[in-house]
Amino acid sequence: MITGESFVYFGPEQWDSMWRNRHHLLSRLARANRVVYVEPRPYTYEITGGLRRGELTVANLRADGVRRERENLWLYRSPRYAPVGGPPPLRFLTCRLRRASLRRALDGLEIHHPIVWLSHPSQADVRLDLPARLRVYHIVDDYLGYYGLSDTQRASWAERERSLIDWADLVIAVSPELMDAKGAGNPKFRLLPNAVDEAAYRNPSPELPPELAGLPRPILGYVGLISVRLDLALLDALAAAHPEWMLVMLGTIYRDGCADELDRLAARDNVRLLPPVLGDRVADYVRGFDVGLAPYRVTRETYHASPLKIYEYLAAGLPVVGADVPGVRQFAGVAVIASGLSAWETAIASARSDRSPAAVAARRQAIAPHTWDGRVETLSEYLIAALVQTEKGGAPR
Repeated sequence: MITGESFVYFGPEQWDSMWRNRHHLLSRLARANRVVYVEPRPYTYEITGGLRRGELTVANLRADGVRRERENLWLYRSPRYAPVGGPPPLRFLTCRLRRASLRRALDGLEIHHPIVWLSHPSQADVRLDLPARLRVYHIVDDYLGYYGLSDTQRASWAERERSLIDWADLVIAVSPELMDAKGAGNPKFRLLPNAVDEAAYRNPSPELPPELAGLPRPILGYVGLISVRLDLALLDALAAAHPEWMLVMLGTIYRDGCADELDRLAARDNVRLLPPVLGDRVADYVRGFDVGLAPYRVTRETYHASPLKIYEYLAAGLPVVGADVPGVRQFAGVAVIASGLSAWETAIASARSDRSPAAVAARRQAIAPHTWDGRVETLSEYLIAALVQTEKGGAPR
């Protein structure tokens, strides 16, 4: 593993959320390096709305700065008195305030030329805020395929993403499809798919989480973002046709574009929508499922994804049924791909009884090479090579 470096990672969500690949990578890098995770910057409309509703006061607008999360890992919150947005004069001032606040925080940790790591096109404006020893752009989704982007927003994000790719010394993509779509032939690009902490999923839980303990079997489980990216109409049809099946969905809910479908689904007696849990608790829920589902709509976004849940289901030895997207197709030998209600019904009915020791062992064997520790070693190789190349080209920028 790379050692003795300092990383500043600009995250697209709060650290204390359902764990994603960045959480796994950074927590491991912090074993031998210093890591600062910069949580999402506040926006003007969020601050003004919070003040209007009484959720914020002028006094707590200053609740920013660094908090130690664990050994060698700190969380940084941007000052809420300097949000993103507003008219140009104010926008210029708050940008300078945010930059000065972050630099003061890093100075206090004696971090001066870190590896700067960005993760979303919306962060393009901060790419030059810090003197960087190395510049990294981490592509974990096809952001331009997100639901609800207007043509103007999509064009703006595309331009920002191009600026980040130009800026970066190293670009990490989470799937081969993203590699092809974003960086075909670009020597900066490296592939780093998702993985799993296999040990966390191997042993049965001493007891089920309370939300699962009293539910009838079988439990068809899904872990991840609950949004328009899922085929909610299909799930509703499955729940309606099979009241004997219990559908449990665990994760953050985004209602944009699917509010009516979510309400209809949630109203069914055999459906449970559970809030997200922290990373070290996800395995407890997955181990309580009978079948793991990846019920995506096939879209530009899901085509380019590397579904973390597939790795987790297989590590737990679960039978898996998923949509026909590359992230599921990658494990076609141990996952069933279905399209349409009838095919899903047949696949689930077959999968729920497929828990023989041989089948469980085959699933775990398929996932065995895909560990987070292994991914961090691969990432370290990429980072060290990029550092060597950058140092040949001159001083840190």
